[in-house]
Amino acid sequence: MIKPFLRPYLWLLAGSSILLQASCTTSSYISKASDGDAWKQNRAELESLQQWKIQGKISIRSGEDLYTADLYWQQQQQALNLRLVAPFSQGVTQFTGTTEHGYQVLTEHGETFDVDSPEVVTENAFGVSLPFDELKSWIKGLPARDQFVWKAKFNQQNRLEAFQQSGWQIKLLKYKKTGARWLPSKLFLSRIKEDLTDNKVEVRLIVRRWII
Repeated sequence: MIKPFLRPYLWLLAGSSILLQASCTTSSYISKASDGDAWKQNRAELESLQQWKIQGKISIRSGEDLYTADLYWQQQQQALNLRLVAPFSQGVTQFTGTTEHGYQVLTEHGETFDVDSPEVVTENAFGVSLPFDELKSWIKGLPARDQFVWKAKFNQQNRLEAFQQSGWQIKLLKYKKTGARWLPSKLFLSRIKEDLTDNKVEVRLIVRRWII
């Protein structure tokens, strides 16, 4: 039997062990690259890429529901301009803004309203809160900074092909060369289910064109 006065110390040791494990996982994913120094340099170059545009397609499956749209995403530092065009001219949804000043949504019916984050828009539109802060990094082929990284895998070209972060599994299935950089052209995201009541959520992103 554990003595009552020892229990707080056991909880402290357990917490320290979890933090140490997470910290090691965060820093050690680079060790799985064939050339860690080259990856660090590549990561720095991708992180410095703060202005870009992509044109492509997105599909979001949540349970039995499926949403598809053409995607037009412009990022200028922290300013987001994202436009989703539903198939067969069924409507356009656009949202713009920054985390600091908030976002404005223009609906397919021509209505505008303010929201605190793009996650609110996707939650209302698709029933799925997409992690846009992290997605701004994932779309470039790298994990978000200062967040735990799990189960990282690199391909033979020393580029990330899979990892887990923020409750999502990210697979980078294809890359294409844009200028001097290799950037993802096909991504597959799946939300890691925390319990049996969670819907299975899958997101497919096809990037037809990068503009940097």
